[in-house]
Amino acid sequence: MAKKKCKSCQMYKKELDGLKEEIRLIKLELTDLKTKTFKRKKKKPKDDDKEPPAPKKKGGLFGHPGWFRKKPKHIHKTEKVTLDKCPCCGSEDLTEYGGIDEHIQEDIVLPKVEATLYRKKVYYCKKCKKAVTGKGKNELPRSYIGPIAKAWAVFLKFGVKVSDRDIQKLFEAMGLKIVASSIVNI
Repeated sequence: MAKKKCKSCQMYKKELDGLKEEIRLIKLELTDLKTKTFKRKKKKPKDDDKEPPAPKKKGGLFGHPGWFRKKPKHIHKTEKVTLDKCPCCGSEDLTEYGGIDEHIQEDIVLPKVEATLYRKKVYYCKKCKKAVTGKGKNELPRSYIGPIAKAWAVFLKFGVKVSDRDIQKLFEAMGLKIVASSIVNI
């Protein structure tokens, strides 16, 4: 006597068979990908008779225009370089030879920390009936950090995407101690 299977059992069996087939296909694809990705490279046979290839020539390709940094429009400082002794052998027997060799170099001069004391005279305004003071050059009233430091902090935070803690570390390295939370209010 044959047992009758319920409809839900038949449905689950079909679903199970489908899932088994899908797993088998995925395993096949996985092994195929593994063999493609992780194949061993075949080594070329060594020929002792061949000469090693000549080293590549430095510089740009022939016919391509060169690129050089433009000379700056303004020279900020000139430094005269003289020698008392030869940098190679240490001999002090030097005589001038030829002309002058010029070399222009551009560099970034890091800002130095500068504290400014604003000594402001206090005046009495008869019209306002209160004491008033003036504002000094580059002074930000009631701010302990100057406009240049604030501009640097804003540039680093929003222009370069540097974190507040890293800005604090940079400023500390330059000699300006600030609290990271004060950068948020800049």
